[in-house]
Amino acid sequence: MDEVNKKIIFYLMKDFRYSQRKIAKELNISPPAVNYRVERMTKDKIIKRVALYVNPNFYGKYHGYVSFPNVKEWKGEYVFKVNCIEHLNVYEVEADSMEALKSKINDMIADLGEPEMIYFPEQTPYNPSIFDMKLLSVLKENPTMTPVELSERLKVSSKTVRRHLRYLYKKEFIRLVPIVDINSSGIIMYAVFTKKVEIAKKFFQSTMFREVSDKNAGVFVNVGNSIQEVSDKIKKFREFDPEAQLMIAESYDVGS
Repeated sequence: MDEVNKKIIFYLMKDFRYSQRKIAKELNISPPAVNYRVERMTKDKIIKRVALYVNPNFYGKYHGYVSFPNVKEWKGEYVFKVNCIEHLNVYEVEADSMEALKSKINDMIADLGEPEMIYFPEQTPYNPSIFDMKLLSVLKENPTMTPVELSERLKVSSKTVRRHLRYLYKKEFIRLVPIVDINSSGIIMYAVFTKKVEIAKKFFQSTMFREVSDKNAGVFVNVGNSIQEVSDKIKKFREFDPEAQLMIAESYDVGS
């Protein structure tokens, strides 16, 4: 894995809908070269698949993040899971209400022990239309379907599909997640939980591909090239927030 491939993975993680032309322009290479590299990484199972992540708020539900020592796996349902290399597993879980969500986390605590981190972002549950539900149902079958393919499947205009997709992506109700074999990719994927949100937004701007935050706290997910690079960056950030928690991912997946 060379530096170009690592940067391509970074852009795909940031937004899998990035056109190959846009990535090529960022990296100063040709679009066919980007296409070849993506196809090669897919064939070599570095990019294992593309999953559709659906924010639980889309379904009118609530969600939160919790991390536990990885001495035991949670056997229940989750929205998203990250296995970390040090001693943690991080779970995103959902429920119909905040009370039910806290109750679920209490069940997890009873099974897995005391959590290292619990975070409930500010959120507003949504009331999806029947068409939005149908659209997501089809997308789950094949997350990389084009608007034209979706319009043919749903028997509506591609303009209608594009309008709904734009709204769902803008509200961050959905996103495409490339499931990358981190060990084979050569990248270091790490998250930082901090209450210094505004500082973190600026500090991790060049390395961050995912952010879940509000005015109180946030999780900032980044890509690094080496453990040493990540270590140096976290040491600098802890000058602003000594209590910032670092989580280095070994693998991750979207719940079914």
